[in-house]
Amino acid sequence: MFRKIKGQSQVIDLLSSAIVNNRISQAYLFHGGDGVGKFITALYFGMALNCLSSSEYRPCGVCASCHKFMALEHPDFHYLFPTTNLKLSVDGEIKDPEGLAQYNAYIQNKKDSPWAEFYFNGSTEIRKESIALLIKRLELSIHEGDYRVVIIENADMMNTSTANAFLKTLEEPPDQTVIILITERLPQLLPTIVSRCQPVYFKPLSQAVIQEILFDQFAVDTVMAKSAARISGGNLKTAIRVAQDSSNTTRIKAFEMLDLAARDAGLEYLALATKGKESKDQVSDLISYLGIIVNDLAIVRYAPGEITNLDKAELLSSLADDAVTEGVPDFLLLLDDYNRKLGGNVNPGILQLNLFLNLRNLLRKSS
Repeated sequence: MFRKIKGQSQVIDLLSSAIVNNRISQAYLFHGGDGVGKFITALYFGMALNCLSSSEYRPCGVCASCHKFMALEHPDFHYLFPTTNLKLSVDGEIKDPEGLAQYNAYIQNKKDSPWAEFYFNGSTEIRKESIALLIKRLELSIHEGDYRVVIIENADMMNTSTANAFLKTLEEPPDQTVIILITERLPQLLPTIVSRCQPVYFKPLSQAVIQEILFDQFAVDTVMAKSAARISGGNLKTAIRVAQDSSNTTRIKAFEMLDLAARDAGLEYLALATKGKESKDQVSDLISYLGIIVNDLAIVRYAPGEITNLDKAELLSSLADDAVTEGVPDFLLLLDDYNRKLGGNVNPGILQLNLFLNLRNLLRKSS
């Protein structure tokens, strides 16, 4: 099943070699951008460590242990992720109904698809209480596997106090325990946490790999797969959302924003923007589309056949000139910054308004 993970051959070779040669590190740090396969690789690695198959090609994906891991229900699998301030009993049961409902919805979402996004109602972090409970559970005997496997997703969302509480366990985990920290924001982790882990870097997925995954695993037609791959920026989560947006609503909104910005129609844009609230995912997809559109602006005069939005070539040509072309690199850097901000506690509506204003300023360069 490791070989089903596309675009990360160096990572798979590293982990497979560790299993074959019985050189398993006690703590790993999986880092890299969003949507590149960190969680699914961590899960498959845990499966492989506990797989009941005698084959060297583990995990098999069919034994009882593998099925329990895939259902996130193996008794030796411990999964932590940022949550709201859940009220926990001494034995770890969630006591408030709303918190329990959100927690269960997150787990079910992850079971349905490891590429799906889920947003809690309220600010989230890795809670100190959750870490304390994990430490307590790791003191117990292994239930049925060869290894306890701990996955902490978005580990950078531990505050300093929580991270320090976890340091001793990370430095000296119980025997037959493998801890995998996952992060997209490596600099935000404490250096003392990073130094105690074996780092494993996940590179952005290539357009060719994303096209292949969309075509083979999600039955997306070739044209849409190519378009979604170009827009994704190496993020499979974005590519899947774009490919499954059959009505092209996000693309339509991106060109509406372009038209209004070109006409300096700020009031019209405000009226349009206040009709409905956009989720972080939707704004992220809008940013991705705008990146492709603005890149098309930069090349349409010189290589019109190479643009992504061929059906909009006439409009793009009418807006493109030397001043706009020169401003494109800075605008693309701004889009990257906005995407990073979406990962924090930011208002998507305000960010979207700033996006419109900066797009308007870019297009004003031609006036």
